[in-house]
Amino acid sequence: MNNRISASIVILLVLFCLGSLAVICVTAGVLWQTTRFASPTPLSVVDTPTPSDFATLPPTESSEPATAAVGETPLPSLTPSRLVEDPAIVRQMEEIERQVSALRGLPLLQPVQRRLMNGEELRRHVEEDFLQDYSAEEAAEDALILSVFGLLEKDYDLLNLYLELYSEQIAGFYDSETKEMYVVQGESFGGMERSTYAHEFTHALQDQHYNLREGLKVNPDYCKQDSEYCAAVQSLIEGDASLTEQYWLYQHGTEQDRRDIETFYENYSSPVLDAAPSFLQEDFAFPYREGVEFVLTLFQENGYEAIDAAFADPPVTTEMILHPEKYPADRPAVIDLPAVEESLGRPVKELDRGVMGEWYTYLILAHGLEEEWRIADELARQAAAGWDGDAYAVYWDETAAQPLMLLLSEWESERDAGEFRQALTAYARLRWGEADQQDVQRGYLWEETADGVVFFQQRGAQTLWLIAPREADIPLLKPAGW
Repeated sequence: MNNRISASIVILLVLFCLGSLAVICVTAGVLWQTTRFASPTPLSVVDTPTPSDFATLPPTESSEPATAAVGETPLPSLTPSRLVEDPAIVRQMEEIERQVSALRGLPLLQPVQRRLMNGEELRRHVEEDFLQDYSAEEAAEDALILSVFGLLEKDYDLLNLYLELYSEQIAGFYDSETKEMYVVQGESFGGMERSTYAHEFTHALQDQHYNLREGLKVNPDYCKQDSEYCAAVQSLIEGDASLTEQYWLYQHGTEQDRRDIETFYENYSSPVLDAAPSFLQEDFAFPYREGVEFVLTLFQENGYEAIDAAFADPPVTTEMILHPEKYPADRPAVIDLPAVEESLGRPVKELDRGVMGEWYTYLILAHGLEEEWRIADELARQAAAGWDGDAYAVYWDETAAQPLMLLLSEWESERDAGEFRQALTAYARLRWGEADQQDVQRGYLWEETADGVVFFQQRGAQTLWLIAPREADIPLLKPAGW
């Protein structure tokens, strides 16, 4: 079954990666749908590496700043998906490719086609290519699933959000299916476009050396099955590209490049992103913000050799991204969550099944739909940090015409489980009020809420969270041993 609580953003994200530390760039030419791989990221949310992070590395073959005149090369008028033909722009792109390849230590194995498009062409590309396999019905079902976890209104228009968001945010993308790079044109091929190109070309090198779709399994089919893995790998991919982009700017960017980028951000606005639900804003930023922190930790240990080693043995959980010291040894516990159709004795349709992961556990606690539901950020992070594994499932109850949900989590210790119990029950009180039953041993029960009956219990190093239409469903939904 699809792991859709985060696969849609993961999937959209696989498409859209940040190009220049502020806008999205795309690394995969397919849309997976749902919630974890759609990723626009303003520069303000990314911790930019400083010159000291690169100071210990030897200079590359051409360590002098590039001298090409930038900010002064006007872009030709384009037809959709037209190849870059302007000699001045081609020379700059070729120079950036040589510089990035030398910095990253990865040779270009075969030429990559380069294309430019304008804003209108980008919107058409988003609608006709990125979103063509994501139907309004799928988007509505994703919104329903996310609403169960208190992240989104159940009738939220996700499809329109993605269309508007990517039209607003994308500065460039690399299509790992067609092996083409795109840069969205401004008035010139200036610092913003050059920086974006360095980021996208890094993705092309990654793809040629590590095979993003098949080798690293960053493809729609696999990411629908295991979005937790794909979120981790996408963070490695985007962290590497963002770090390399900044390294390129540090080593080879001109003063004009820096002025262009500064001017861009002085005038930059993102009304669609700013109006998006809180958890989506955070989730879109994750591969770039947390991803670059993860990659920078590796880089500081042994430069690009450590990053190359991570591509050979990629991180498998968002826990590893959030806590680089846990990579690669701390593998997640595998949790078996049986189907509930027979135990309930009435027809239910499984909508989603998968792994929530540390990151989404944190998002539920700290970035719920309503601000008054959210617990303190530090408390949410601490409660989620003890995560060791989980399994969740969401069903549609045909009889009650309501969703039902199970989340069984394993924690690194009983103490960690207790911290999550305290955080989750604090969140639940903010969302549903005081529990009708409050007993550490027997569990916490909210008998009547707008979402149905809610139950939570800790047993040793495990916790169980259930939402069901009727109180009589709770014992039927409990896994064996509970």
